[in-house]
Amino acid sequence: MLGAEAVRRFRVTNHDCARSQDMAFVGETANGFPVWVNRMVADAPVKVLTGLITPHHVAGYSGGRKSILPGVAGLETIARHHSFPNRLYGPAMGILDGNPFHELSVLAARLVGVDFIVNVVKNWRGQVVRAVAGDLEAAHHAGMAVCEDNWLLDLPHLFDVVIATPGGYPRDINLHQAQKAMSAAEQLVAPGGAIVLVAECGDGVGAFGSWLKSGSSPQAVIDRFMREGFTAEHSSKAFLCARALAEHPVVVVCGGIPAPELSAMFFLPATSAQDAVDRALSLAGPAPRVLALPYAVDCVPRVAGEMG
Repeated sequence: MLGAEAVRRFRVTNHDCARSQDMAFVGETANGFPVWVNRMVADAPVKVLTGLITPHHVAGYSGGRKSILPGVAGLETIARHHSFPNRLYGPAMGILDGNPFHELSVLAARLVGVDFIVNVVKNWRGQVVRAVAGDLEAAHHAGMAVCEDNWLLDLPHLFDVVIATPGGYPRDINLHQAQKAMSAAEQLVAPGGAIVLVAECGDGVGAFGSWLKSGSSPQAVIDRFMREGFTAEHSSKAFLCARALAEHPVVVVCGGIPAPELSAMFFLPATSAQDAVDRALSLAGPAPRVLALPYAVDCVPRVAGEMG
């Protein structure tokens, strides 16, 4: 990931949020949220964050403050951060105002004492179009403005069928990653409309699958997450899938997950992209409005001037 030259010149440590002995308590935010981070970060005299700014389905945008929380935070802090009431219920791509997930990350990063950030913004080809550097929030906001210029999707109305794909490897390496495309689709599909997810998912589902398979319905999975919050099985991802499934039929075509397994998780499996689209159209009624999102995880959806 880093390259031989960087590894030769610098000591590289991989953060493990579950190693409590590696964590240091840096205090509580003004609203009483406890912040545990990797001790090496807490003790560092200068803290520089690097990262990529792109639309994010929970935080609004990635990059900046997310390199601290959840980036190098302890599991206890991450679990609370990823549970209610510290997150919005609905999809949040491009949404920062009133987003507690984002706001807590900023507070935690300020508490830790971030000195400087260097973030980049890419286009759909993966090319860097801008680099921003400086203050934790000021530089991040500058990068988000560039990101919005590249990825804002302004549409006049919602759609009866939304066909979404994460944009290829590695964003569809498994269903855990591919789900992010569903979040974008949720912001653009009409009530009761159908979502089509096209993703390879060569590595299968991910740890969260057990939550969906053991639930009696998508709503039951949502209710369980409301009670138990984030767990080591990535229950928050199960909640995100269940949220879409509770409101929409979701047709999935992928090569890495058998149809019976998809059905056990309340998805509607399809044999091909065309089969998936045909099934969604059959559910949509006459003259459906259809939208295709080939790079869904990177768009900032806005309908008739409104986010959300």
